[in-house]
Amino acid sequence: MKHLLSLCSALFLVAAPAGAQTDPDPAQLIAQAEAGNVTAQTDLAFLYHEGGAVLQNFATAAAWAQKAAEAGDARAQNLLGQYFHTGLGGMQDAAQARHWLQAAANTGAPQFLFDYATVLEQSPPHLEEAVATYQRAVDAGHLEAAVSLGVLYQEGRGVAVDYDQARALYESAATQNHARALNNLGLLYVRGHGVDQDYEKAAALFAAAADQGLDQALTNLGVMYENGFGVALDEERAATLYRQGGQAAKAPALHYDDRLAPPVTDPAGRAALRRAADAGDPVAGFQLAWLLAEDPASDAADLSRAARLFYAAAQNGHATSMVNLALLYFEGRGVPQDYALGQMWLILAGAAQHPDAPTLSRQFAARLTPGQMADAQQMAQHQQSARR
Repeated sequence: MKHLLSLCSALFLVAAPAGAQTDPDPAQLIAQAEAGNVTAQTDLAFLYHEGGAVLQNFATAAAWAQKAAEAGDARAQNLLGQYFHTGLGGMQDAAQARHWLQAAANTGAPQFLFDYATVLEQSPPHLEEAVATYQRAVDAGHLEAAVSLGVLYQEGRGVAVDYDQARALYESAATQNHARALNNLGLLYVRGHGVDQDYEKAAALFAAAADQGLDQALTNLGVMYENGFGVALDEERAATLYRQGGQAAKAPALHYDDRLAPPVTDPAGRAALRRAADAGDPVAGFQLAWLLAEDPASDAADLSRAARLFYAAAQNGHATSMVNLALLYFEGRGVPQDYALGQMWLILAGAAQHPDAPTLSRQFAARLTPGQMADAQQMAQHQQSARR
């Protein structure tokens, strides 16, 4: 095989608050939190964690989470534990991470049990506890926990290898069309682990997971087509699936401001657009930047000009230009590649209420070290302060 079939692993994600306010007033929350209101302290921690109404700042979020966690708030304990686990917010301490995550998990909330088990799984001395904690989450109906526990049974980590148990756990989630469960169940059929080897059934399971966009399933289905396992051999289809499976590593397309009419793209229109941009017209400047950055024929000078135009508009508070400038920094197009600066502009775009900025920020955050994230948040604070 040219590509190996892979077993996907769970990603550790920060859980959203289970009861935070909608459109909270930051000033009111701060006043309540400073007065000792534990719920306000937790909501404020999540407000700074997510960004938007305030500039995203993990260090500030962690400080408020610490206060509420010590007062017994489970949401704050879970968030604080994840900060200690990831190192975001300027702190990293495995023992403290387990302490606070366990405190939250002791409430029996399925998501908190899953989060705690996920961290335990990453520490070999705690694998048996991870198995027991995942099981508690499974018993409470958590689908992702069922899949993660199935992986431990399949690999024999923290528990004896038991393919029948792994299959039963995957099937319980697959019946609800859970993509990772479908993919992992397909792997059992490929390998004949606990079931009769059945390439056709495996391919159908991979296809069901691939239809949901799961990268591992797209790649696994590509393997089936490349080798003619359970499907007709089709190398062209395999190549397409491999490309699709790698899409997550590629930057999203640049954003256009839908409040504006589409730019004129014929030669005369472009010439007029350039003249207007040179004269300082902000709309023309944004449209020209977008055209230059989106044009495959643009050279380094064109991309550099696009970045300068986006920067000028971003400095004037244009949120869509902030997003596009961020994407250029992440890709290193027209500017030196700089993840911290890219994240900074996404944080500022979120504060400027661009609807896609929070999602993009979370997507790219995985590429940053905790130090780079801290730098991005500090630079965003400086940028915002400089405008006042």
